[in-house]
Amino acid sequence: MKILVGIGVVILLLIVLIVALPFLIDLNKYQDRYRPLIEEALNRKVELRDIRLTIWPRIGARVGSFVVQDDPAFRTGPFASLSSLDVGVKLLPLLKGKVDVEEIALRDPVITVLKNVQGQLNISTLGAKTPAPPAPAKPEAPAQAPGSPLQILALFAVDRVSIDGGKLSYRDESTPKPTEYTVNNLEFLLTSVHLDESPTVHLGATVQPYNLPVRLDGTFGPLVETLDVKSFTFNLALGKVAVGLKGRAVGGNLDATVNALQIDTADLPIALPLTKPVQLKDVHLTLHALYPIPPDTPPANQVDLTDLGLTLVMGGSAINVKGTATKGLANLTAASASINSADLPVAIPLTKPVEFKDLHVNLRAKYPPKEGAAPLELAEIPTLGLTVAMGSSRIEVKGSVLGGLAKITANSKLINTTDLPIALTLKKPVEVKDLQAAAEMKGQEARLTNASLQLFGGFVRTQGTLGLGTAAPPFNSTVSIQGLQLGPALQAVGTDQVSMSGTASAELAVSGRGLTHPDLVKALAGTGRVAVREGKIEGINLLQQASMLLKVVGVSLDNVKATAFSAIESDFAIKQGLIVVQRLLIDSHDFQATGGGTIGLDQSLDMKLNLNLSQALSQKIAAGSPIARVALTGGRLSLPLLITGSTQAPSYGLDTKMFAGKVKEQVKEKVKGAVGDLLKGSAKPDDLKQQGKDLLKGLFGR
Repeated sequence: MKILVGIGVVILLLIVLIVALPFLIDLNKYQDRYRPLIEEALNRKVELRDIRLTIWPRIGARVGSFVVQDDPAFRTGPFASLSSLDVGVKLLPLLKGKVDVEEIALRDPVITVLKNVQGQLNISTLGAKTPAPPAPAKPEAPAQAPGSPLQILALFAVDRVSIDGGKLSYRDESTPKPTEYTVNNLEFLLTSVHLDESPTVHLGATVQPYNLPVRLDGTFGPLVETLDVKSFTFNLALGKVAVGLKGRAVGGNLDATVNALQIDTADLPIALPLTKPVQLKDVHLTLHALYPIPPDTPPANQVDLTDLGLTLVMGGSAINVKGTATKGLANLTAASASINSADLPVAIPLTKPVEFKDLHVNLRAKYPPKEGAAPLELAEIPTLGLTVAMGSSRIEVKGSVLGGLAKITANSKLINTTDLPIALTLKKPVEVKDLQAAAEMKGQEARLTNASLQLFGGFVRTQGTLGLGTAAPPFNSTVSIQGLQLGPALQAVGTDQVSMSGTASAELAVSGRGLTHPDLVKALAGTGRVAVREGKIEGINLLQQASMLLKVVGVSLDNVKATAFSAIESDFAIKQGLIVVQRLLIDSHDFQATGGGTIGLDQSLDMKLNLNLSQALSQKIAAGSPIARVALTGGRLSLPLLITGSTQAPSYGLDTKMFAGKVKEQVKEKVKGAVGDLLKGSAKPDDLKQQGKDLLKGLFGR
């Protein structure tokens, strides 16, 4: 009985001793020994408080507070801190003299990463400064440095490492407007950290200011005493976006694949300039990289993307994208059976949807792009092809971009203006047939090398250049028109009162700067020639207008409000907002008109025509107009006609000064003849008096 009591007393004393150990052993008095070692290792000032042993819930040690101060060159304050650090060990191995860590728990860790105005990170000065190791003689797999993080982790076996309630902040003061991001509500759990085992990891957090939940779960291993990881599998969730990552890192080579079934732009934490969401489906990436990254390796050569594939889905449209990006050169191909403009995630000012069919494009580009390179020099497009479908109209487009030179061709059998996705002020539909166009662009100049089409029964050919990069781009162009039917053309444009029919031909060369109406009025200049055969000027009857001006009575003329002609020809020049008509000739059955004048770009008129009537029509009009009778010359009447107003509301008048001069010449001739007869004695004074009365009667009609 005494033995049992003695054993019980011993056990009780042991229990009391064990419970009292945390109070009997003060670890804080050893800070002066190990704190300088920690400060030297971190190159930071360190504060440790309340370090003591723990018995429950497990044997170990607890650091009540741990603070690592920041580099004073960056700021004053803590770089990292935590409210407590618990390290628990297993009891049985400890009794055998072996320390086997069971759990490491960090509570409420706070880390602040700062980039200063000079672009330096405060973590760049963290740790002891040691000289860089010499480079290896041969390009073999990089040797494992003693004490590397993974090697320490593998040697320091632990069942469980956890972080609860942590916070990570990053502030960038190198930008004009400082930005700050934080990772809150940090949850971290790492288990089975032992050699030849595959640890599992769990990470959860919320990223601000996006309020984005982040979750990472996976496994890697088995752990070895090097940086090699034979296999890793992670599942990453960024909000509603789920991404899978698999691969291996062996012998300094990292090979990984990234997969995602669907990524919706509406779920991304950043605002994209899109009018509607876009989905990236069946995303898969295969990448290769060296680790650790060799020094002085350009960023473009750090990671090789050996395979890329995804489907870009926009509403009912889809684009299949494939490519690679290795050694600073990216190669991409894109193909789509159909893309509807209504599905595009950008605002396009179209009045109706357009469909792009059979799209295929190949692109290659160097990265990173050359600084200051022109847009057309950023990438090369060896082949581009698509069909633009607008209702029943089709345009076949092909092109390329090589060496900064973009070339494009467009061909179409038929384009109906009712199918075009832009608003046109046409009264009737127009059909463009056999369109063929070729254009080039390089630097700051676009050139239409050739364009031809059939329009209103005629053939149109044009070419020109357009400068780019200025608010008022310079341009020049030449246009040739053959056999165009004016009647249908003007009917389609919609003339209210005055129109014209006939078969037109024209040659035109223009130049200018700016495409707005004020720019055209100011700078448009050019020359040309136009000819119209066998037509009518609808809405204008020049003979009726001349008859009304002469006040012809008793003579009936054709009441049709039109002027038929066999030919109209004229040279013209364009300058300062005016079309200067030169050497105008209008040839008709009853008259021939010559003259010139100006037509404004605002449709104003200022024309002078000399209307030479046929002999039969002149005699007919002279019979009903005394003043016209006097103006006859050689049996024909010539009328100086003035046309003002606008092209849709012309006004007519006689050039009275010129007409009076003609009448004056006629009177002088008659007076001269009468006086000559009197002097010769072949006429008597009474005869002269009668001739004077007849002359006045002819002039005034009585």
